[in-house]
Amino acid sequence: MRLVAIIPARFAAQRLPGKPLADIGGAPMVVRVAQRASRAEGIDEVAVATDDQRIATAVNQAGFRALMTDPGWKNGTERIAQAARDLPADGYLNVQARLLRNGAEMATVARHLQPGEERLPQVVKVVLDAQGRALYFSRSLIPYPRSPGEVLPLAHIGLYGFSAATLQRLARLPETNLERAEGLEQLRALWHGIPIQVGVGKFRSVAVDTPEDLERVRRLFAEERSQG
Repeated sequence: MRLVAIIPARFAAQRLPGKPLADIGGAPMVVRVAQRASRAEGIDEVAVATDDQRIATAVNQAGFRALMTDPGWKNGTERIAQAARDLPADGYLNVQARLLRNGAEMATVARHLQPGEERLPQVVKVVLDAQGRALYFSRSLIPYPRSPGEVLPLAHIGLYGFSAATLQRLARLPETNLERAEGLEQLRALWHGIPIQVGVGKFRSVAVDTPEDLERVRRLFAEERSQG
């Protein structure tokens, strides 16, 4: 089974324009993401799907493959689906290879919510069913803590895996009111009945949507380097 990691990257991010090229410890953010993805077990190739030549140039100079895509796509899944047509594989993902190898149509990852993240809309929350599949994603705190301690809240990490067939199917499905309301593309899959398997682990992650988030990531990267 051939698994390929494709990282969607566009320059015109709504909340932080130019984010993929922001410097993280001497390299563009998109390159740092590609470097981390290439370390994941079971990944056969890492590529970046982008509609911006500046990003493509940075990716190619770092030794990774850049695939140019239509600037009209609404989200990363649609961008990846186009790139996948030029990069044949059995499955497409960022890092969650194991769940796809076990037969999941779509997979993602989550971690436990940290103190102070409850009210942050850039930290997306997720709740799961008994089989570890996503019930819902929201920028609000879910579930509502009427009985605190019953369920440990989970923070979603925006890394996805798809079977080849599910990726192309999802990209063809129409945008939904629910995904527009929350601004979360993964809700399109749930709306149309595509199950999303979620792997929960002790991950360290920070959403980068504001200049403050970017500075936080830079500090974390510097700390990690200093620890060897």
